[in-house]
Amino acid sequence: MVLAGFTAACGGCAWAATPTVTIAPAAVTFSYQIGNPLPAAQIVSAHISSGPATFTATNTQPWLVVSPPSGNMPATLSLQVNPTSLTAGSYTDVVTVTVSGVTTPVTVSVTLNINAPASGITVSPSSLSFTVPPDPPASQTLTLTTTGAPVPFTVTAGAPWMTVTPTAGVVLPGEELMLTVSVNAAALAPQTTPYSGKVTIVASTGGSSQTNTQNISVSLTVNTAAPAITSVFPPTLPVSANPVTITIRGTGFYGSTVAGLSGLTTALPTKLLSSTALLATIPASELSSPTTLNLFVSNPPPGGSSPAFSLSVADTPVLLAAVNAASYGTNSNTTTPNLSPGELVTLFGTNIGPVTPAGMTTSANPDYVDTSLSGVSVTVDGHAAPILYVSQSQVSIQVPYEVAPTDPTQQISLTNGSAPAATLPISIVAASPGIFTANGSGSAAAAALNYNSTTGQYTLNASNNPAPIGSTVILYVTGLGSYPSGTLSGFSTLSGLLLPVATNPLPQLATLPTVTIGGVGATVAYAGAIPGSLLGVVQLNVLVPTGATTGNTVPVTVVSGPGTAQNSVTLAIHP
Repeated sequence: MVLAGFTAACGGCAWAATPTVTIAPAAVTFSYQIGNPLPAAQIVSAHISSGPATFTATNTQPWLVVSPPSGNMPATLSLQVNPTSLTAGSYTDVVTVTVSGVTTPVTVSVTLNINAPASGITVSPSSLSFTVPPDPPASQTLTLTTTGAPVPFTVTAGAPWMTVTPTAGVVLPGEELMLTVSVNAAALAPQTTPYSGKVTIVASTGGSSQTNTQNISVSLTVNTAAPAITSVFPPTLPVSANPVTITIRGTGFYGSTVAGLSGLTTALPTKLLSSTALLATIPASELSSPTTLNLFVSNPPPGGSSPAFSLSVADTPVLLAAVNAASYGTNSNTTTPNLSPGELVTLFGTNIGPVTPAGMTTSANPDYVDTSLSGVSVTVDGHAAPILYVSQSQVSIQVPYEVAPTDPTQQISLTNGSAPAATLPISIVAASPGIFTANGSGSAAAAALNYNSTTGQYTLNASNNPAPIGSTVILYVTGLGSYPSGTLSGFSTLSGLLLPVATNPLPQLATLPTVTIGGVGATVAYAGAIPGSLLGVVQLNVLVPTGATTGNTVPVTVVSGPGTAQNSVTLAIHP
């Protein structure tokens, strides 16, 4: 507060006091950072102690404006600065207020502090646009520069199909720092509307609490590509009164991809499995007689259709695979399956059996499974195979015990009716074991029984009925090879033999397989035939060893000679 001083005069020996002027505040400071909005005006108040009076307010610097410049007391003065064009620094001025009747003016000191502009980041361009195909498209860059001092920054990509590198750094004066933006549309379906995302750049513009955020928009247009067919499974379709589902493999498949046949006006029912695989259903109307179908797949524009793929419809059977009936494996490191004498084997193919499935019969001899069923016959290395089941795409057989690793022609030959025979190369080995499982899939819980030596009862091994350490479990296996020479000499052959229930003693394998339970070797007490069953199904009575791991999914393995059963079978074991 500033006061104008007293003066005195004598008029008729009476003293009269000069009015007093006060002003507040007596000093004002403005702060301004270049590039920011102008500072707000500040108010100064002037008062006189008595009587009416007028005032005038003056200053010298052009960047300061005082209003009103004159008027009656008391006064409210507005001080406004305009630092435009001034450089960083400190500036001062004085506002002088002269009041009528008061000898000494009052003043207000004004200070204007101008700070340099805050450092920031300039990003170019302000948006990016990508188009697929090709996928991935070429990466694009964002250029970062600073308008002042070094500026730290962080970067985030706002879409799962987009990546940005680097994700943090410092932009230095005079530097052009590049950010690389890449996109991958592998998980995106084509659509007419571009996918949108953003790159977010957060710059520290002056201390940890001051940041500036910039968002760069990124668009990704995913167009369909031209599809292509590389293979079809099965490669030959059977003449059929029923629809047939095929697997189409290729490239450029999407959710909107459909399969079709030349000459057929409607698309085939199509299911996308992946970008390289489809399922399509051929209607029965196209399978009524031998022919050649021209298959294609089509994508919406701009993708278009693939070249036609020739697909034969024929009565000719085709064998595609032979696997162990218990494990669904081949016990082979090559495409040629390893099979053993007596093993139960499942064949897969097309047109390899009747439209109506059929199970095994014993019409020729009640002790033996027939080697011909519903017009289907199979030989293994020239020996007739007992047939357990037939259908259009699956046939189950027993490998005859007469086969041997030394056979000159190692192949399966299947005849379906009057059609030419289908063949499949195989390798005959001494043993190729597979463990039967409870769910019939070849994996998970074994089809096993617990034997209680006290009660003599057999119960199913399961998580709610585990086998104790030291007890006996019974496994069922196929592919353990031949029985000793002279076994069951009263029968003409062991192939297809349904072992009479009254057989005594029961035939056992000459060589016991090796069994482990929970990683510990187990004692095999019995490895042999099951009364009333095919000799090719072998029963193993195994003692659960001390030290075996316990739990509901304890692994069990069976090894015989060169063959090892599948490693995905388990037992339930408790201490």
